[in-house]
Amino acid sequence: MPVERSANPPGYPAEWEADVVLSDGGLARLRPIRPDDADLLVDFYARVSDESKYLRFFAPYPRLSDRDVERFTTVDYVDRVAFILTVGEKMIAVGRYERLEDDRAEVAFLVEDSQQGRGIGQLLLEHLAEAARERGITGFVADVLPENERMAQVFAEAGYQVSRAYEDGVLSVEFPILPSDTSVGVMERREHRAEGASIRRMLNPERVVVLGAGAKVQTIVTAMLSGGFRGELVAVSTDHTAVAGVPTSPTLATVDGRIDLVLASIPRDDLGAAVIDAAHKGAHAMVVLTGADIGINDSHRVVSLARAYGIRALGPDALGLINTATDVALTAIPGPVPRPGSVGLFCQSAATGVAMLAPAIRRHLGISSFISTGEYADVSGNDVMQYWEDDDDTRVCLMSLDTLGNPRKFTRVIRRLARRKPVVVYSPGRARRTSYASGESTPAGQKSLAHAPEAAVDALFRQSGVIVVGRRDEMIGIAQVAGRQPLPAGPRTRLITNSETLAHQLAQTVISSGLLLAGEPWVLPPSQQPEAIAELARNALADDSCDAVLCAVVGVFGADPQEARWRLEELAATSTKPLLAGFLDFTDVEDADEAEEPDIGQSLPIFDAPVDAIRALAAVSAYAHWRERDPGAVPMLQGIDPAAAKRVINKALADAPDGRRLTDDEAADLLAAYGIGLVRQRRVNTLSEAMEAGAGYGWNVVLKATAEKVRGRPDLASVFRNLDGPDAMKRAWSDLTELVAELGPEPQAPGMETAGTDELAAAAPVVQPMVAPGVPLRVTSREDAAFGPIVELGLAGIASDLLGDTAFRVPPLTTVDAAAMVRDLRAAPTLFGRGGSPGVDTSKVEELLHRVSQLADELPQLAYLLLTPCIATRAGLSVLGARIEIAPIGEHRDPLARVL
Repeated sequence: MPVERSANPPGYPAEWEADVVLSDGGLARLRPIRPDDADLLVDFYARVSDESKYLRFFAPYPRLSDRDVERFTTVDYVDRVAFILTVGEKMIAVGRYERLEDDRAEVAFLVEDSQQGRGIGQLLLEHLAEAARERGITGFVADVLPENERMAQVFAEAGYQVSRAYEDGVLSVEFPILPSDTSVGVMERREHRAEGASIRRMLNPERVVVLGAGAKVQTIVTAMLSGGFRGELVAVSTDHTAVAGVPTSPTLATVDGRIDLVLASIPRDDLGAAVIDAAHKGAHAMVVLTGADIGINDSHRVVSLARAYGIRALGPDALGLINTATDVALTAIPGPVPRPGSVGLFCQSAATGVAMLAPAIRRHLGISSFISTGEYADVSGNDVMQYWEDDDDTRVCLMSLDTLGNPRKFTRVIRRLARRKPVVVYSPGRARRTSYASGESTPAGQKSLAHAPEAAVDALFRQSGVIVVGRRDEMIGIAQVAGRQPLPAGPRTRLITNSETLAHQLAQTVISSGLLLAGEPWVLPPSQQPEAIAELARNALADDSCDAVLCAVVGVFGADPQEARWRLEELAATSTKPLLAGFLDFTDVEDADEAEEPDIGQSLPIFDAPVDAIRALAAVSAYAHWRERDPGAVPMLQGIDPAAAKRVINKALADAPDGRRLTDDEAADLLAAYGIGLVRQRRVNTLSEAMEAGAGYGWNVVLKATAEKVRGRPDLASVFRNLDGPDAMKRAWSDLTELVAELGPEPQAPGMETAGTDELAAAAPVVQPMVAPGVPLRVTSREDAAFGPIVELGLAGIASDLLGDTAFRVPPLTTVDAAAMVRDLRAAPTLFGRGGSPGVDTSKVEELLHRVSQLADELPQLAYLLLTPCIATRAGLSVLGARIEIAPIGEHRDPLARVL
């Protein structure tokens, strides 16, 4: 079991603790060093070779003195910081920095010889740099002996600008540690390789142990044997029931030799011991299958224990693993063996896994890999996507998401994967959401965070190129088209059928699905021979005026539909355009031997309902268009001062640790730090203050209500414009006062029953200079508890408030993203000169979206931002009002150091 430790020492940064993936896919625990790690350090140092000690200390240093041990294990976590890496009860590496007189620090590492070559030095450097930046350190220096090639390589490959000097036989290196595009890119590429390798090791085991009650073990063993598993299989029956077909062992600990994977279905009280036994046998992963008697809290403890011992944990409530590669043939599930193919499947719970696998098997869809992680596993969809990106056997990726882990990382990874392969996600907007920061419920201080609308979440996935579906059977249809046929070059679709009525129905479906008809459907007589259908399909595929062909064949009075299918199969095997077929008849035309053949290369996607074929084609066509278009770039904005914005937030949180709404002046300062200027305004509580404000602005001002009960209601005169003197202001003030009195007291939001003067003053009317008339917009950013920041654009008023005419995106926004937001609005013609109106300068609207996006992306404490109204004209854009709420959220959503 892990070593028991005393309470954390003063200043110990528990938030720096992390589970990490090494370059070979193995796991380790990284944490700051503690005084009670003295024995761990001594044992570790004893295993390090004399050569490695010499390279670290530049002299023979066979053992650490008591004084050395105390100095190395006692740090202040500010100027002197050290991280250790552990697997089980052993320390395998240590890295540290010590601050110099300026804002630099000296950095050094020591890695156990047997662990070298696993990317540990790079990993320690990433986490030390992250910690150092938090402590105000801007650069690292290090002295390296010329023969210490490994350490020199760590610094050379870090992605920073390294300067070198050689003096007295020692190589001195120095580099800044502020993140750059290069250093962040290096970190992400290492993360990608390590996490992909971790899943690859899991899916390519050579020795597998199935552990549990004999009947359950036999089910898994039978499935693996029928699938032709190429490795060695061992059964451990916990109830001593005989298991046929494979060698057996009485316990996991007594299995001879090393093992790679453990499949377990055992009671929760036995899981801890099983994890430790598996670790001692060198296992890479452990799958806790469905049926294990384990709850949420128990599962978290199992995952933590597995990670501490370097094991990837799937489950509980996992269905299992499949890898149909011919040299592996792993079918570790309690069910039938799927057909080998090019489609990867990911899910969490076992029930969802059955719901995905069953239709895929029934429709003979070829599977490359299947991974069911369980609901609370340490393996996530992020890990699996990292693996799929480089897996040549996987051509299409299907995912059913119950929960999300790190949402920002998920978005980053899935965008990159979708650029290479179609990704189909089942109902991401309906996934149960958890706070990434806590992994459970929303913690204190984040209660102001709200869930984004479901439509927003679906829009965010589409922004990433993901094909979103609302039914799992849709996933199978899309996978058939994307996995068996080329991607369409455009939306033009040729219909071929032998039914006039069906031709009309399908034509309407093509149009409503967003595709285009490539001319009128080609309609054959009902009894037309298969040769004629195939000939028309061949002509259509050769026609440059269409991008895809659908043959819908009604086989009631015609020839054998099997003949038509075979002829179309021949065309589909070599076509450069998608060819799909739908057969309507009373005959089962499925080839009995089809399920035995691998589903690889090109073949004919066949649908029972031609309408489903059209919808699948429309989804694939939209994806192909997204992948081919210019993705744009995130612009480099001028006038950005993140440090000034953070000062505003930090000062406000110092006054209100649980978060609060910013004052008008604070909001203006925060927005100004990102180049967003607010039109001047002054809150007024009395007529005399309003008169003073109007005179101060030189009149031609606006008096407007800010109270929720009147603001924005078109049936109430809550805004009084073009006030050009004291008399006009008196009349407006009188009318507004009378209106507010008639409506009664302002309703208070929950928790505001004891509102202070600041909250009450926030509802006071404001006086502002008039701006040129234009189109009123509203821009919102909200920190979603599961998905991070979401930016929203809409027309101010009824269009967005009642009709839901809004566009959503997740930062960072590219130029294409911002332009699409403006054009996605149903009311977009208003911005482009509808009915002869002058229109507005949409480039200014897009620039505002970019600035809000960067603001929300860089400041996670920004819980809610509302800019309204934003008056857009041909001459520019004026932001008249802002509401900003902050909450004490962690500084990084997607850390600049690799963590699980």
